[in-house]
Amino acid sequence: MKTSIFLLVALSVIVLCMTDGRVRKFQNQHIIRAIPRGGCDFLIANRNIRDNNGKCKRENTFIISNFNQVRTVCDPRNRIDVNRNLYESPRNMRILCCRLLGQTTDTHCTYTSTPRESHIVIACNNIRNVLQPVHFQAVGLLTRDKVPCPTPVKRELQ
Repeated sequence: MKTSIFLLVALSVIVLCMTDGRVRKFQNQHIIRAIPRGGCDFLIANRNIRDNNGKCKRENTFIISNFNQVRTVCDPRNRIDVNRNLYESPRNMRILCCRLLGQTTDTHCTYTSTPRESHIVIACNNIRNVLQPVHFQAVGLLTRDKVPCPTPVKRELQ
């Protein structure tokens, strides 16, 4: 009996400590502590971020912060869309906007890297009774004017 209770407690701890796959994907695709040398090109290649077809992702936004700070956006007071579980940051956050300039090969993508500060909108799901970020929705305020990341200027090949 004691062994059964111990195993049940141990298994419960393991399950609670595991991070949900959607949360891990969100962390990989959207959270950085600082902008590295090489900016978006380096981040997107190093983290193997692609669209659903395995091609270069047209745009991606990184939040320059840590996971715990980003998770505070999931506070119920920040909820703006009940049907879609959307939450808006109450203040500006540092972000890095990445926009595709061109795909030179199937494996190499070239991006603009534009740092800025803006409100963010993320989707949060209740995972094991804790609201967790699972999707990056938008840059800017959905409750006011949505401000997209800047569109890159296409470079002429010489």
